[in-house]
Amino acid sequence: MRRRARRDRLTTTIERDWLADIIAGRKRVELRAIKPYWTERFARVGRPFELRMINGMRRRAPEATVLVARVTRSRTGREYRLHIARVLAVRHWDRRRERPTGRR
Repeated sequence: MRRRARRDRLTTTIERDWLADIIAGRKRVELRAIKPYWTERFARVGRPFELRMINGMRRRAPEATVLVARVTRSRTGREYRLHIARVLAVRHWDRRRERPTGRR
């Protein structure tokens, strides 16, 4: 039996409006400020990698895991541009209503 290689994974928080747009496929590029924190993390992972985005700190917080195909710098040089290839998984989110699932 052949095993699939495990991809590198990073986790971050995200605002609900941006999470909704990513899950719906309207947003294909996520931006992060160029700071030592992100520079170190992007240096540790290979391409492509998984990015787990969580909206909030609750136990059942909405989240999505996406596949980031590449990371580039913006023209101004102030932000990293994370190019999203596809959404891999969604948890605690109603795709039809574009909002979190029941409260618990």
